[in-house]
Amino acid sequence: MKFFDRLGRGWDLGIKSLEVIGAHPKLLLFPVLSGLALFAVVLSFGGAFLGLAGFDPDALEAIFGRMEQMGEVVFWLITFVFYLVTYFVIVFFNVALVHNVRLIFAGEEPSIRAGISFSAQRAHQLLAWAAVAATVGLILKALEDRFGSFVSSILGFAWSMATYFVVPTLAAEDVDPIEALKRSSQTIRQRWGEAVGAGFSLGLMVLAGIVISIISGVVFGMIIHPGIGVLVGFLTFLLTLIVNGAARNVFLTAAYEHTQGNTPDGFDAETLDGIFMKK
Repeated sequence: MKFFDRLGRGWDLGIKSLEVIGAHPKLLLFPVLSGLALFAVVLSFGGAFLGLAGFDPDALEAIFGRMEQMGEVVFWLITFVFYLVTYFVIVFFNVALVHNVRLIFAGEEPSIRAGISFSAQRAHQLLAWAAVAATVGLILKALEDRFGSFVSSILGFAWSMATYFVVPTLAAEDVDPIEALKRSSQTIRQRWGEAVGAGFSLGLMVLAGIVISIISGVVFGMIIHPGIGVLVGFLTFLLTLIVNGAARNVFLTAAYEHTQGNTPDGFDAETLDGIFMKK
């Protein structure tokens, strides 16, 4: 099957994912909570440095100077901790969302509390996976610093493909992160193509959202006030990211369930198979 045929089927599956969100809008709360938590993490790290400096710019510069004198070890250690926390936050709420999507596919009612409780029960596994992802993230950054972005981009793409089904695997199976990675990469090897076709289709939805954001911002800016236009455009773009994040996890869950022989209602098995390109 040609790429554009798979792309079209990926678009159809993206629409199906949006329909699931439309029927259960509370799913959007998970990317919202994830974004707020990430914002708090960034503020915490920034606040920690400002607090150490006593909110004095000169003292803050001195702190960074001492860090440079202590060498790259401190820099990489702080970067690893930052990656670890951010990856944990992301995977925590993504697993909570996927758990709720699986509840929907099973005919049950989704619950924010149930999703967070589920992720909390598997927090040790999620933290272990965050540590693996943070380590790989540091390696990719080091390679980018040494060899440029081309090499790190190629390896980053390979890593993203291998880890495509890690989150739904962690949500569906009580396995350690290494086993989840093995199962995810095995699924991709056996059914190569889905991540490319559907993932690109969801990216097109983000692009459409950006266009809508620009148009809405310009219209409101001309009719009401430029400041209102900027605010409307920003909020529209933010909503696009939230919806796309939720839709991507709905699709991932549906695709994962299909690979396990449990095609969810509302998702056509032939359409799912059509965006796979078997080796």
